[in-house]
Amino acid sequence: MVLDYMPGGDLRYYMGQRKYLTEEEASNSLFILGFIIACAVLGLEYMHTKGIMHRDVKPENLVVDKNGYICITDLGIARVLSPDNGNDTSGTPGYMAPEVIFRQNHGVAVDYFALGVLAYECMRGIVLFFMSA
Repeated sequence: MVLDYMPGGDLRYYMGQRKYLTEEEASNSLFILGFIIACAVLGLEYMHTKGIMHRDVKPENLVVDKNGYICITDLGIARVLSPDNGNDTSGTPGYMAPEVIFRQNHGVAVDYFALGVLAYECMRGIVLFFMSA
């Protein structure tokens, strides 16, 4: 596999630089966070129009190119959308939608759920749902 060089690293790197944002920093950073989320939404929408669910949206899988745009990587567990997928529960537990965890049929909404968890984590510095083994 070959991927374009992404000199900005992944989103987890940036999140590691700051434990959390103060309310003032958060309000100043909303534009940046909004841009990051918008880039991810556009990428996910493109995949979804092609019938593909990513199913593992998390900071490590969002990388920054030289212009500051977000690119989605790691489609290792991505699947073609199918109506009967309840037994397929792959993903990173802290970002998985309830319907995936409970082995119910699911659609592209699971990617947006994970993106919402990621946005919360960017703002608060903690994963919204922590699941231990």
